[in-house]
Amino acid sequence: MTFTQPTGTSMDLLFLICFAAGALVPFATYVCLWLMGLVSLPAAKDEGSGRRLFGPLFVGFYYWLLSPFLRLAKRTGLAPNHFTLASLAACLPTSLSIATGHFALASVLLVLGNTLDVVDGYIARNKGMVSKAGAFLDSTVDRVCDGMILGGFAVYYAGTPTMLAALLALIMSFATSYARARGEALGASGSEGLMQRADRLALLGLALALSPYLAHSTEGFVPHPSYTVTKAALWLLAVLSTLTAVSRVVWIMTRLGTQSPPSSPVRTRALGELLPRLPQSPRPLARTEGPNAGANTIDAQYRR
Repeated sequence: MTFTQPTGTSMDLLFLICFAAGALVPFATYVCLWLMGLVSLPAAKDEGSGRRLFGPLFVGFYYWLLSPFLRLAKRTGLAPNHFTLASLAACLPTSLSIATGHFALASVLLVLGNTLDVVDGYIARNKGMVSKAGAFLDSTVDRVCDGMILGGFAVYYAGTPTMLAALLALIMSFATSYARARGEALGASGSEGLMQRADRLALLGLALALSPYLAHSTEGFVPHPSYTVTKAALWLLAVLSTLTAVSRVVWIMTRLGTQSPPSSPVRTRALGELLPRLPQSPRPLARTEGPNAGANTIDAQYRR
């Protein structure tokens, strides 16, 4: 009996089967548990709290799938910031894998980095370690990771129209995040918009996993495959991210426009309060007669 060495296409197919099985089999199990009433879906978000491309069923499945890892992470002595920085460390090889065309590896690293990003919030809430500094670090790292990942796509598709899709998705994802931060600073909280950060990463992760087998089956093992599935995902992401940014800006501006002005007007300070206090002039000195009057006066001033 002879064994043939697996080809590159069969290896891509094996990876795709493993990736799909790792997601579809647990998802089917979760759906069965939900239908039997053994698990419950997360509550639907209120208007202005952010709609999702993937609804409560997928969000609940993702947290249910990660629950063993979350419990294990909770038992460690690591702080939430450790997991935040670990997600940043995982983002660097992810972006490099995308920029060099290793999309299968990038899909695994993207899932790993997104998981670490979920863990830091879970640990902070369950250990009572929520802080403004941690929230600031988490948001900043998220923006850096978004820039690196979408920047990796821009590098791989440099010189093609798809590069514009990657750059547009990058700009609009930043605009979406900034609109929320600036709106909250002005008193209008809300994360309205269809394409949230988790939805962007889920869409890109699926595209990265599907691309190698389909591209190698149709294009062969060329030096620079076009990865049509990822190209389509980037254009879809660019359109949905633009719609999300626009809808969030409109939402926040509407809320700010309906806010009533401050009830107490700002007190106008009197002109005398704004002018600097001038030094008081010295007391008038007693007049003396005679040729030594000036000297006597100055001498008397320093003797007081």
